[in-house]
Amino acid sequence: MQAETESSSMVSFQEWLDRIARPIEFASRDDGAHLKAITNLSDFISTQVLSALRRQTYSRAIEARLISLRDLFVDFSSSLSPDEQRRRLHAAGLHIQVLRKAARRPDSPTVLSARLAGDIESTAAGRSDLWQLPVRFAKGVGPKRTGVLQRLGIETVEDVFWTIPWRYEDRSVMTPIGNLVPGMVASICGVVGKCEAKRTRNRRLSMLEVGIEDQSGRLQVLFFNQPYLEDTLTVGTRVMLSGRVISGRGDWMVPRMDVAQYEVVGEGMESALHVGRIVPVYHETKGWTSRQMRVLVRNLLTDHGMDLSDHLPVPLRARQRLIPIHEAFQDVHFPKTGTDGHLLGRGKTAAHRRLAFEELLLLQLALASRHRSVYEERKGVRFNPKTPLLAKLVSLLPFRLTAAQERVIREIFRDMISPRPMNRLVQGDVGSGKTAVALQAIVMACGSGYQAALLAPTEILAEQHYRNLSGMLQALGLQAVLVRGGEKASVKNVQVEQLAAGDVKVAIGTHALLQQGITFKNLGLAVIDEQHKFGVLQRKAMI
Repeated sequence: MQAETESSSMVSFQEWLDRIARPIEFASRDDGAHLKAITNLSDFISTQVLSALRRQTYSRAIEARLISLRDLFVDFSSSLSPDEQRRRLHAAGLHIQVLRKAARRPDSPTVLSARLAGDIESTAAGRSDLWQLPVRFAKGVGPKRTGVLQRLGIETVEDVFWTIPWRYEDRSVMTPIGNLVPGMVASICGVVGKCEAKRTRNRRLSMLEVGIEDQSGRLQVLFFNQPYLEDTLTVGTRVMLSGRVISGRGDWMVPRMDVAQYEVVGEGMESALHVGRIVPVYHETKGWTSRQMRVLVRNLLTDHGMDLSDHLPVPLRARQRLIPIHEAFQDVHFPKTGTDGHLLGRGKTAAHRRLAFEELLLLQLALASRHRSVYEERKGVRFNPKTPLLAKLVSLLPFRLTAAQERVIREIFRDMISPRPMNRLVQGDVGSGKTAVALQAIVMACGSGYQAALLAPTEILAEQHYRNLSGMLQALGLQAVLVRGGEKASVKNVQVEQLAAGDVKVAIGTHALLQQGITFKNLGLAVIDEQHKFGVLQRKAMI
């Protein structure tokens, strides 16, 4: 029964080979004619081979073959010539044949772990499953702390890695206790000379009084409601502490350290997290501190750091001088001693630059994809650029348009005569002439038989736009109306009827334009002033 249970939870090495061989064999058919049909072959083979090596012990010969197989696909991409791709596929096929023969021998590994079997079933399109791995399964988290982390927007391992420290503290320099001055923030290293547990008079608060000594003097540290530290900070233990120095009480010659971070000095000092290094400080919430966050990040980087696969191809990273993703996460969370503190504080290190580049690149790709889908799927309005109202408007303007205004207007007109939807952001300083640019677009829309709407964040700004534009619009034969939330019902009903009938060509207003019941007969253009002050759904409702 035990053998049957084990076999049901394991997958044979031969079966694993068959599965990774399928895309290789498919790509090799017809002299590599199917290569373009397979994406991320490099990531898939590399991830699966590394998973196999990590979770199962093999003979040296098989291990060498697996590593050689992976090496063939490390930089396998479209940048390689077709001949080189075919050569590597042929070499990979030979490796698969040798591994299959070895798998049939009695002394070969016959099983792989169930976790590896699950990895094989995952797709090769993107990073490994750790990016979907809930953080509640991480060591030391559990259900209660999961809820706390969710308040910080942390739900997966990916979220933990991308929770960048908001500042850093350099606790790498040790100050002799005798040189401490009240008010300074310092780090010290000494030996516990006293550790005494006390309770306050109302017995609601436990207090641990710890005395630290070095060759230059003594220091007092108080820990509140942390009685478990009595077993950690025992007499004779060497510790490092970091915090703000304050004047001592009673024995005024002995300084105190407030809100001290501690680290026990021992054999594992190369992995010190809280003192003796440049320490990351994270945003905190009730029930979750930077100290706990550092431990969580360290554990996850240890468990999954080398499993990270890079979105950015090697040629791009080399061209932009970007470090690998796993190195960036390691350095941004735990900077090396000697890292420039000024660059760290400004987020200008190589690690910060690497993460910022990826974040912005993915954002741009998402926006480009969104723009392309809208461009391909939706049909917009084709406006008439030859409407006589535009020429008349130019003659009515009391000033001459600047070269920058004319350039922006040409770009907007180019979009408006296209049958595709337009979504443009016009940015400029106060008084730079953005309203004049918007007026040109409004007149072109109305001159083409459509209505236009101008949405402002406040009634004062809406009234200002109405006063500035209504006279000029009226001179062009275009009726404008000011829509406000506090209008009388009788006035509002008339405005609603005029907009629905198309008698009013331009509506200027605030959020009132978004209210239910207000409809346009033929709305062709929406201009949103100070668009950042409106929510995404509000802007979507308008357009």
